[in-house]
Amino acid sequence: MTPANDDKSDVIQSVALALHLLETLAESDSDIGVTALATALGTTKSRIYRHLRTLVTLGYISQSEETERYRIGARLISLGKAASGSADLSSVALPHMRALRDATGHAVSLGQVQDTGIRILNTIAGTMEIEVGVRPGSLLGFTNSAQGKMTLAKMPPEARQATLPAVLPATTQFTIKDPAEFDAHLDAIAAQGWATAPNETMLGLNALACPIMDADAKVVATIAIVSLTQYIETPPAPAQINAVVSAAKSISTDLGCPKAAL
Repeated sequence: MTPANDDKSDVIQSVALALHLLETLAESDSDIGVTALATALGTTKSRIYRHLRTLVTLGYISQSEETERYRIGARLISLGKAASGSADLSSVALPHMRALRDATGHAVSLGQVQDTGIRILNTIAGTMEIEVGVRPGSLLGFTNSAQGKMTLAKMPPEARQATLPAVLPATTQFTIKDPAEFDAHLDAIAAQGWATAPNETMLGLNALACPIMDADAKVVATIAIVSLTQYIETPPAPAQINAVVSAAKSISTDLGCPKAAL
């Protein structure tokens, strides 16, 4: 007679294999066959095939009629989106915000992308003697803040043009007002993956912002360090850039953003 704990062990192993199968298919850039899956997961083709048939029946994966290879299915995609949508952005970001504050010493702000700008959801105070930050609830503009410019830079061209105002507002004398110059500025931000806005929102103030992406690889928020221009220079120190980029990637990963999009 087989011991009960052995049965339990078998069930756990079966579930683990099914999850590894789903992870392998989700991370693949193309459809995968039974042999390749068995090799990747270190098991037999017959065992892999039994799991595949179950997952196909349940709708979590699908099989190509032409190649007989497998890919993730509609039910798994739907489940991933539901899980991503239920994640509370502030709760997910908070430990990474604290780590970023500790690494840089500067105030850290989390902003959510809205139709009219970037709404600050949370701010963690820095460790410097002079307090500099952005009050939660504040709405930052798309064209004169590091957070807003970062968001515009990551938008498809059509969405960017639809979001930009007909006339660029001049908050300070350092705000870019020429449309062609501003468009080129956004392209440079998109290429480097971070944005600053020295003296553009307020004289003496600067921020270094990076994008946060969800499971659809869409920019839904920003994370930024905020301080005086003498502490976040132009360009910022490489250590500051690396710290903010790392925090943004970690939060995006926790929200389900595919690794290929980071």
